[in-house]
Amino acid sequence: MTMAAPAVAEQRIAMLAPDCDPGLRVMQEVLVSDLRLAAFIGVHAHELGRRQSLVVHVRLGIDNVGADQLAQTIDYNHVVEAAQALAEQRIALIETFGQRLAAACLVFPAVRRAEVLVEKPGALNHAMAAARTVIERR
Repeated sequence: MTMAAPAVAEQRIAMLAPDCDPGLRVMQEVLVSDLRLAAFIGVHAHELGRRQSLVVHVRLGIDNVGADQLAQTIDYNHVVEAAQALAEQRIALIETFGQRLAAACLVFPAVRRAEVLVEKPGALNHAMAAARTVIERR
């Protein structure tokens, strides 16, 4: 089996690029997975006044990145910073945490859809408590 020369391979990739075909609509996703936080969250007496562990997963639907530039997308660090800021607030429910984080992600113009899964490992003895929020622009 022969290998295509790098220049030929690059040409083939360029030919397949979605921006070459105006008939295609490309939706991309930016993911931040397994973000571990210690948050002031919970409703039970034993949870109040102390931090609880959360594991957060964020999936953001964005417009096609037209240029190979960070300004065309969302910086992962902004997602992490928003989640960390929420962890400092007193929030009762993981559902509320997820909704607020999803809304914070939609502030960025490139983001069309935000899906946030918040897991709370210490909430149940033999299972994982979790809440998923999805918000889309109309």
